[in-house]
Amino acid sequence: MIPKKRIGWLLLAFALANAPVYAQDLEQRQPLELVSADSIVPQDRHETMLTSGGWYYRDGAVHDAMFTQKVEWGISNRLQVATFVQAIRSTNVSGSSATGIGDFELDTRYTWASVGSPFTHVAVALAAGFPSGNPQTGLGDAAYTVSPSLLVSHEFARGRYQLFSTSGLDFVVAHRSLDGASRGSPHDSLFCNSGLSLHAGHGWAIGEVAISSNRWNGGSETQIAFIPSYVRRVARRTELLLGIPVGLTSSTDHIGVVFKFTFEVGGAPE
Repeated sequence: MIPKKRIGWLLLAFALANAPVYAQDLEQRQPLELVSADSIVPQDRHETMLTSGGWYYRDGAVHDAMFTQKVEWGISNRLQVATFVQAIRSTNVSGSSATGIGDFELDTRYTWASVGSPFTHVAVALAAGFPSGNPQTGLGDAAYTVSPSLLVSHEFARGRYQLFSTSGLDFVVAHRSLDGASRGSPHDSLFCNSGLSLHAGHGWAIGEVAISSNRWNGGSETQIAFIPSYVRRVARRTELLLGIPVGLTSSTDHIGVVFKFTFEVGGAPE
């Protein structure tokens, strides 16, 4: 009798060996959205991408739930702008439950879709964060931030697998009054969100590791989470994502679930 573990490895090897070779453009070879890292796929000129997200995290008796909306628009095939809003946030991180609007950010990004190879991609991004959520009730982080980041992606086996990384710095340039807030003053932090995606069925199986630490700047937190997820391409420009973040350090939420619905509209030749 063949052990169950060996059967599992044989099935995985068979699936990978028989995965199709993808010759489509980058938008068809890679997922449009990830959980923590930024997808390397840029928006085309005058193309709009909309992503609605549901997020729920729990750590003991503390919970944090959000409905988010992200809008990206391509100025050109390389340059894009975006906004990300925590439209509704509900949490009891401050002790009592509160519901309202959370923080939001504005982003811009420039992408080189082919760097020495059609399967190597690089982008630089800059985000500005605004503390529209009330920090006294735990609905916001109280910080005005500027966040430069670098996105790198390389595809193997002509697009069957992808290694990706989004890394950067969150600089706190100012913050709101923290009187009565349960959290201390915000600190600058480093972050690195990296992982591997591979084609599976009608989408991608993905594993991400999300790391963020403010210890280098006087803080006391290092947050690390492992995030398995699956992205299903339901139409040529439409996706569903389901992810399960698992906290690996004491300052990280113990468990969570993330759902995203993404679709693209418009676009014009450049």
